[in-house]
Amino acid sequence: MSELVAFAVVSLVIIVVPGPDLALLLANTARAGRRAGMATVTGIMLGNALLAAAAVAGLTALLTASELGYAALRVAGAVYLVYLGIRALSDFVHLRRTGAADAQPRRQADPAPRSARVSFRQGLISNLLNPKVAAFYLSLFPQFTLPGLAPAVEHTLLAALFWFLALVWYALVLLLLARIEILLRRPRFRQGIAGLSGAGLIGLGVALAVRD
Repeated sequence: MSELVAFAVVSLVIIVVPGPDLALLLANTARAGRRAGMATVTGIMLGNALLAAAAVAGLTALLTASELGYAALRVAGAVYLVYLGIRALSDFVHLRRTGAADAQPRRQADPAPRSARVSFRQGLISNLLNPKVAAFYLSLFPQFTLPGLAPAVEHTLLAALFWFLALVWYALVLLLLARIEILLRRPRFRQGIAGLSGAGLIGLGVALAVRD
């Protein structure tokens, strides 16, 4: 039990530290509303589930063992984060130029179903293209052992716990965003979120690109 508690504490620290997923969630929510935010979280959580399953199956070990494959995935993930950041900054510039009069019509011009599909795809791809997530699974799991369980069962349980804690965290974030929905409708507030999240995504993309 103590091992599970320790793992949960470490996982929560890692989960709540702001990163690409949170920046993307804020950017999409500012751009297209709460439904887009929920779709983004759905994509992120599916990506987490796929990477967790890959870690349990040992596929991420093959990835991190290949220097060329790991570098290629790292560069692809960095480029994608920069692309998402540029999109968020373009929203910032648009809101700054048009002001309150034109901001609301632009939001309505993007159909909700399409916004949800795009946000889901962005959340999924950004999560899958982050090699640090795969490396995290490999570096964290071996540090915790659950007596009496086979390694495959142990890793599956730890992966499921991490996924569940991440789900709870993003559910709380969505709940907070729902509480401040009135603020999200204000162009100046959306402009601030778009600017901060865009700069954050670009910064994270650059940091990912230059890391070994």
